[in-house]
Amino acid sequence: MGILKRSKEEIVFEPITHGPFAGSIIAEVFDTSGATTMSCGIHEIPASVTIVEKAPVDDVLYILEGAIDIESDGISKTYRAGDFAYLRAGERQQYTVKDRVKHIYVCYPGNWKEGK
Repeated sequence: MGILKRSKEEIVFEPITHGPFAGSIIAEVFDTSGATTMSCGIHEIPASVTIVEKAPVDDVLYILEGAIDIESDGISKTYRAGDFAYLRAGERQQYTVKDRVKHIYVCYPGNWKEGK
């Protein structure tokens, strides 16, 4: 496979229509198709509270715009533009967005849509 590249023209935001993040939009840069072992994208979440009972993947987030409160494993922290977050698979997570947040995510394994 070597090196993969995605140009900005290939990055398209699409609505998430089901699951805990329904109502948000996502642009999958390196998607969950299985071409890569990790996935990466940009996720924009409107004002909301989202609960993920058991996170399917390890996640690294980089906050681009806005702020988000994340509670994981009983610990709550606020993340703002320029902050990174690392979240472990298997934990209950609550995401609270008061206005809007946009972040880059990188997760492993890349097949998060399958919940594995």
